[in-house]
Amino acid sequence: MKKFLIVLFSILFLITIWWILTPSPHEYQRIPNSDFTFETVIFRSPEPKRLADFYKNVFKAKEATTEQSWTLGDPPSSVISLRTPDYQEEGPIFTILKSEKSNHGTPGANDLGYAHICFETDNVPGLIQTIQKNGGKIDSSFEDLQKVPAIYGKDPDGNIIEIHIPFPTPLSPSTIFRSIDSFVRTRFKLDPPGIDKIRFLHVNINSKDWAKALSFYGKVFGTNPTGFERDYKGDFIEDLTGIQGVEIKGRHLPLPGYEEGGPTFEIFTYNNFSTRGPLDKSDTGRIAVGFRILDLRSSVNKVLEEGGIKLEEQGNTAILKDPEGNLILLSQKK
Repeated sequence: MKKFLIVLFSILFLITIWWILTPSPHEYQRIPNSDFTFETVIFRSPEPKRLADFYKNVFKAKEATTEQSWTLGDPPSSVISLRTPDYQEEGPIFTILKSEKSNHGTPGANDLGYAHICFETDNVPGLIQTIQKNGGKIDSSFEDLQKVPAIYGKDPDGNIIEIHIPFPTPLSPSTIFRSIDSFVRTRFKLDPPGIDKIRFLHVNINSKDWAKALSFYGKVFGTNPTGFERDYKGDFIEDLTGIQGVEIKGRHLPLPGYEEGGPTFEIFTYNNFSTRGPLDKSDTGRIAVGFRILDLRSSVNKVLEEGGIKLEEQGNTAILKDPEGNLILLSQKK
């Protein structure tokens, strides 16, 4: 342990010197006037206000103006829109619609489709407590939840959420320092930092073939995979997901419209899937994602060329499905 601490603090010292001598990176932010910009995750909930209150109280989301483009034909007055934090107050929106249908089974981390969303936090143990105090649950089965870097849980509707400590993306002195600082504070149960910079990090898509899904979205968005190829199995991933015998492969793809380190699609394939998903637009749960685009016609054609399906188009908005049936909304900027 003594040698480990000496090495760790030596690394922290060197990173601190590097940080001092290197210009600080920009804050995470959008790229203006992108052809594609990730804009929203769309939910249907039996109790929209309860769900909205959860994300406001736990993840610091703030109410925002509802745009009709994302309402799937519902009256805008019945819809709640929340802006997620960070990204210079231009973070992705959660659009919460009223559901008239009951859930088809219990949501699970191994559902097909939009199986979970993820936030990063400097204070995983504190956020676990906040989730539980606001009607959420923890699915992860670690022995000591107060010293783990990541967990899976559920919001009050049962939708899967993930939280974890910050990763060093983009790679810079400040992001490396923040990652190590968060890990050390969590691992050794030290006091959390004074400010917890929560931000939305990714939408998980579970696919029967992650490589094909990655190729489809990479061509549609014009983005390249980021990070290393995931190949998870063993005790940690079983404890994280709460699923025994689970094996997961996949990779991340940057969602368009943000600078490096912005939101991603986490595209995974499980060795065993549940019987749920992908969901339809009237189902209860996390049903769709939406993108703001500059040219509706060319964007729709691109999705169709790569194997997607158009369901309907009205005004400046089109509703499509990817090759596996996940709902995608495209809305042209006015």
